[in-house]
Amino acid sequence: MGRILFFLFLIAAVWIAWTLRRKRNALDNEERRELKRLREKERESQGRANQPSGEPMVKCDACGVYFPKKDAVLRGERVYCSKACRDRDNVK
Repeated sequence: MGRILFFLFLIAAVWIAWTLRRKRNALDNEERRELKRLREKERESQGRANQPSGEPMVKCDACGVYFPKKDAVLRGERVYCSKACRDRDNVK
């Protein structure tokens, strides 16, 4: 009988703790929508809403490393990450 009461008490304690935690952390749907609207307005005010972050990357034809396109060293239509890679590549 003592074990049954112990497990009933344990189940009741877990249920009460779970219920209290749910009530404390619960946001209704309207609050979630309002938070989403505020975040979108903040992003738009910072000018980041429609602009991708970072910069375009390209792959070196000699070693295969990706690097920013603005740092590219060109030979014809081939793209290299450095002058050393350009000079090492035998394709002309």
